[in-house]
Formats: sequence, structure tokens, C-alpha cells
Amino acid sequence: MIRRASVIVRPLAIAIAVCTLPPSPARASDDGGQSVDQLIEKKMPGADDWTTEHMHDRAKKQLKMLAHQLVGAGHGDPLDLTHLLSPRCTVSALRPRDAVTAIDFGATSVLRAAQPEEAERARASNVEEQLRAILEPFGSAHDQEFEFKALAVDDHGNGETFGTTMYVQCFGHTAGGLIQQNAVWDITWNMKADRQHPLIDNIASTRWTQATVTGGQRYVDRSGDVLDSVNAWHDYLPYGADFWHNRMDTLGGVTFLGHQGLAVGDASGDGLDDLYVAQATGFPNLLLIQNPDGTVTDHAADAGVDFLDDTKGVLILDIDNDGDRDIICAIGPTILILANDGQLRFRTQAVLRAPDESAFYMLTAADYDEDGDLDIYATRYVPGRYGVSIPVPWHDANNGPTNHLFRNDGTPGSPKFVDVTVNVGLDAYNRRFSVAASWADYDNDGDLDLYVANDFGRNNLYHNRDGHFVDAASVTGTEDQAAGMGVSWGDFDLDGNIDLHVGNMFSSAGRRIAYQRRFKADQPRDVQLEFQRHALGNSLYHNVGDGTFHDVSARAGIRMGRWSWGARFVDMDNNGYPDIISPNGFITNESKDDL
Repeated sequence: MIRRASVIVRPLAIAIAVCTLPPSPARASDDGGQSVDQLIEKKMPGADDWTTEHMHDRAKKQLKMLAHQLVGAGHGDPLDLTHLLSPRCTVSALRPRDAVTAIDFGATSVLRAAQPEEAERARASNVEEQLRAILEPFGSAHDQEFEFKALAVDDHGNGETFGTTMYVQCFGHTAGGLIQQNAVWDITWNMKADRQHPLIDNIASTRWTQATVTGGQRYVDRSGDVLDSVNAWHDYLPYGADFWHNRMDTLGGVTFLGHQGLAVGDASGDGLDDLYVAQATGFPNLLLIQNPDGTVTDHAADAGVDFLDDTKGVLILDIDNDGDRDIICAIGPTILILANDGQLRFRTQAVLRAPDESAFYMLTAADYDEDGDLDIYATRYVPGRYGVSIPVPWHDANNGPTNHLFRNDGTPGSPKFVDVTVNVGLDAYNRRFSVAASWADYDNDGDLDLYVANDFGRNNLYHNRDGHFVDAASVTGTEDQAAGMGVSWGDFDLDGNIDLHVGNMFSSAGRRIAYQRRFKADQPRDVQLEFQRHALGNSLYHNVGDGTFHDVSARAGIRMGRWSWGARFVDMDNNGYPDIISPNGFITNESKDDL
């Protein structure tokens, strides 16, 4: 592996060797012989005969205008709804009067509509009043925002009207704290007067919640204070992965996706948690040792762990049972076991290898065989390189690289690992595009079971039967055929049985299109349902206690986590009940607008 030299070569200097490649030529595809350029054109709503997408595009433009009007009204500007509402427009109550407190813990409270609003209609003269009612809790919020996401489009077939189901979010800072409103609106649009700029005939609010955090912002970004003494914080971390993607040699494997991991643990043995940060090719990994004042100092070079190779999954734990924390790194198709000498110096103790070139992405460790030492399970995502391999079939892929379980058969101070994936049954349904995995004893039988979340392909729940595993995802009700990104276990209802949360991608476009009658009309119904499930978002499975789970995602309200990643159960309010924090987004960038 490549380590940073004693003479520091900064990424800006490395960028001199960038090889600028011409754009890829249009390529033939399997979709009717169309080129990539022809397929990309389909992203434009007017490029084909999907009339519902034409309608969505027009509605989206109108709602963007409405959002602009509402933000302006929050600052005291008059509402101009002339080009947005039809003369006969009616609305239901957009902010219900009978809201009840659903959650109240200290500075944070959540209000929910007591029941779906009845047909409480207001004539056009009162529509502005209903819209202003949404703004009332915000007062003079200085950075209020509105967002509309279309979940469904319905062509009424009469050539004059159509419907959309919109997810609506409104949020902003106020003098007293933070407020966020979430709602679902069913909107009827009228195209009779102007087909390019449809007007709203009716808005019916079917779901509404409001979250309020008083006393100012509870979480404040202190990255600069903590990382100020770290050169990387000033040299390249603030620019984001997208910035470096266009300045680094692609032969080194740099992508704009930021598939690097990090690990938290006490590497120095002083009782304070430290941080090991994995980085893409050309950037040295960071070992950030926490100082007593809460700041950190990078010791990666002195510790011998400042690798320049593309590093993904990392762990800080005692893998050799000698009492100090070691570091484990997934670098390409290899896993490095780096032993800590107790003085914060690391040496390579073992190297674990995949059977082919496909990279390891995520690492998790547990004593699955109860012999007193930690074993390593490693997931892999794509065959070969990212962006080249295609899941087949897309909604139920089974052509990914294999994941691997490495059993620790060593002695204290001298771990020895054996790949037992096939021997213990974990090679069953093991060709999916895996992103995350997590261990837990879901059936309370005393041994650890394993859940694997797959981006493409059904998820796995491997039931541990005396050290041998059987995929029980289907029979337990946890197969969750979606874009799996994260796994977390926690007893959210405190009934003694551990429950399961799976972080998945939520796609409003996917929901809008996959539920239309013409989508995959030539495919069996079960295939259509599988595509629909792929876009729904996060999943929450309640452990019944008899070895099965119930999907309570819709009732719990956790579906819309956007592009969710490694969600976690955490008791944020110290009331004894695990809450869920769901990180989301895509690539790192200079802009923080999407955080």
C-alpha cells in the first residue's frame, strides 16, 4: 500500500498530472438499440408520449411560483395568486385547527392532525387565508423555504383536468427556534384556460405535522473549531469530492461519490474517542486523536496509517485481544489488519483478500461463533469498478460480487483469519450489490444473526443456527426489496424484542412513475410491485417476538428519508425510547444548502 511520503505532496500538486479525456461517444444500448444520448433525452418531459410527465413538469413550474409567493408573503409581501389559482378554486384546511401534540420532549415538540380533515371547503376568496395560515407559526422567519415533491400524477382522461399528490415541506428559523411543517396535498389542476400553465382547482390536505425546536438550534456545526489544527481541513476537505473529481487522474480510481467511511474508537487509549477517516485515492487517510479540550490532532503519518490508496470501510477495535484498539481498513479487494503496539504505532498484522478485483466497501465485526474473539464480515458492492457494472435485473439483481466472512482463529496478540463464507452458509443469495450489514440477536436465542442491506437485489437476514447461517429474510418478513443503504437495530417500543430499521433511497420520481398503469405494462404484476417498492424509502420492521416482523413503516411515518444512508437508532431526548436519525444526501460539496 502507498503511504504518504515524508515530503508532503498536496493534492493541488498531484493535479498537474491530470489526463483530460474526451467525452465518451454515444454507445448502443440494449433498450431497442437506442444510444446513450437518446436515452438521456428521455429525461426531458417533452421528449416522449408520457403525458403525465408533461403534466408534472407544468405543475412543478406552477408550484415553484407558489413557493416563491409564500416565501415573499412570509416577509410581508402581498400574495399574487392570479396566475396560480382558478376562479373556482377551493381548499381544505391546510393547517388544521384540531392538531394534537404527538411528541413533546423538552425543547422539541411535534403536532399532528387529530384526524384527516373533513371536506372543509373555502371559496376562492378564502384561499389566501388558508395559505397564510401555513405561514403563521413562522412569524418573520428570515430563511423560510418551501419544497414540493410529486408522489403521483393522475391523468383524468378528460383533456381538461389532472391531479397530483404532492409532498410539501416548509421550514425555517424563527426568533424562538426552528419550525418544520410536513404535509401531503392532493391537487386538482385545470388546463382548460391555459394548457402550458395549468391553474389549481382544488387543494385537499390529507396529512399534516409540525415539528418545533425552541431555544435556538440544538446542534451547531463545530467542525472548524475541532479541526482547525488539521492541515487537511484547510487544504482539501472543504472543497468536497465533486471538486476533486475533475482535477485528479481517473486511473487512480477517484470518483465524485464519496464512498469512503470513518470509524470512531479510542485508538490512543486515553479514554477519549478518536476518529479514523478513510479517503479516496491521492488523499492520505486521517487518524484524528482527540485532545482534552475537544480539538483533534492528525497522527496518521506518525502512526503509519496515512495510506494514499482508495479506502472505504474502516473499523477501530481490539481485533487481537491484547487490550488496545487496532485499525482495520478495506482498500480495494484487500483488508488490512493493523495492530496497535500500545504507543499509537500500527503495523500490518494480516492481509485478507477477496477472490477477485471487486473492492470491499463496508466492514462489520462480531464474535459470531462465541469463541471470545472478533470475526469480520465484509460487503462488496460492484463487480470491477463503480459505473461500469450494471445490476441484472435492475429491480432484483443477482450478479454482484460476493461478500465474505473471515473467522478469527488466532490467539491473543496473533489473529489468524480464515474465509468461511461458504462453509457457514453465507454464500446463499450472496451475489447482490451490498452496501451495509449489521449483527444482532433478533430471535433472543443467544447468538448473533446478520442483516445485509443491498442497493440492488433483495436484502438478507441470515439466521444463526449454532454457527451455520440460513437466509430467513423472506420467512421473517424482512426481505425489503429496495435500494438498501443502511441497517440499524433497536427496541423502539421497549417490548424486549429488537426491531429493525433499513435506510433506503426515497424517490418521488420513482413513486410517481412506477405506480402509473402504463409502467412495465408488459410485465407480471409481481414485477411491477417490486419496482414500486424500490422507490418507497426507509423501512421499519417491528419484531413480533415469534421470529417474524411486521412492516410498520407507513404508520410510523419514516418512509421519506430522502436519499438515506446509514440510519441509526439513538435516544436523542434521553427519554428511554430509541429515536431514528437518518443521514441523507449524495455527494460532498462546498455548498451546504442540501444539509
